Amino acid sequence: MEGFPIIKADQPAEEEQLFDYSAYRYYPVHIGEIFQDRYQVCSKLGWGSCSTTWLARDLKDKKYVALKVYIHNSVFHRELPFYEHIAPYMSGDHPGRENIRRFHDSFTVTGPDGRHLVLVQEPGCISLFDLKERMHENRSPEEMVKSILTELLQALDFLHTECKPVHTDIHSANLLACMNDSENAKFKGIEDSEMTSPSARKPVSSDRTIYLSRAILPKEGPLRLSDFGEARIGPGPYDYPAMPMPYRAPEIVLEVPWSYPVDIWCVGLTACDLLGLDSLFSSDHTAGDMYEPAHFAELIAVLGPPPAAFLALNPEKAARFWDKDGKWKDVVPIPEKGMLESLGGQMGLPLAFVKFMRRTLTWMPSGRATAKDLLEDPWLKD
Repeated sequence: MEGFPIIKADQPAEEEQLFDYSAYRYYPVHIGEIFQDRYQVCSKLGWGSCSTTWLARDLKDKKYVALKVYIHNSVFHRELPFYEHIAPYMSGDHPGRENIRRFHDSFTVTGPDGRHLVLVQEPGCISLFDLKERMHENRSPEEMVKSILTELLQALDFLHTECKPVHTDIHSANLLACMNDSENAKFKGIEDSEMTSPSARKPVSSDRTIYLSRAILPKEGPLRLSDFGEARIGPGPYDYPAMPMPYRAPEIVLEVPWSYPVDIWCVGLTACDLLGLDSLFSSDHTAGDMYEPAHFAELIAVLGPPPAAFLALNPEKAARFWDKDGKWKDVVPIPEKGMLESLGGQMGLPLAFVKFMRRTLTWMPSGRATAKDLLEDPWLKD
């Protein structure tokens, strides 16, 4: 492999950095490989705990696509049924259609250790999370955040009112900055660059190579909501855990039925993240048995104590953390984070922003605004 930048054998690369990484679960894609006698892999675009994503040239339709190659033990797939469900609605006239990542095709491929589902999608450029990391900027301009949230809310209004799914996994890593059709020459540039300046790679075995992903920075284009692998089709209500732990809405932690309001909760957290209010709620699986009280304690710190109506949604579980008068039992200390109002003031954000946040981050799911309502919010419209 002379001429290729080589990653050292003892240096974890890309998906190898995942705490539960196992090579056998991933299909060993190679640049230049052709799937279905049609899709030729040009470059790696990204990776995650359940898949890797690749830029490919569609030899039939003469265009570029993204191939999302799932790990082989993903026995229950939600993303393909999601796309099949929304397909009839994508020809309508709701503006939110334009903010959903496009799906073209699917197939399966057999690897050394099993079969893998492959989704053929519109090639996204870069996630807002990766863009933020690449630009080394913790905070996006307020006007840019308003534009991002407007497009996200359009996507959610389309899903919630037209198609009926609940996304459940909204955060900046699942929001893609995409290209206008006029910019598609950039994908050709990526393919050409792979020939002239090949990606760094790590040979793992005779049939497996880990490639470094290439970032594509668009000049302009739509924001697309992506990654529907945790989407639930229909409003529910659902009564089992969902959402990444730091993003979990209060009703999920309290183990009560949930529906569309969990997506609105994540709109608020995404706004905080983009504006530099990182880790508003940071408790996660590393807290073990203390995750739930730690998460509730953070919620109290930022939102204030929950109303009695919230505790009444599941009195038996609430009694583990609050006494009969609704007072916190100090299972864990309430952190000194500051209420939403003070956090907004510290960041120099207007009162209108705090009011917007108070419409998204509420203890009671029934108290959260809908996506349609938030599109008319004074802060976004200003």
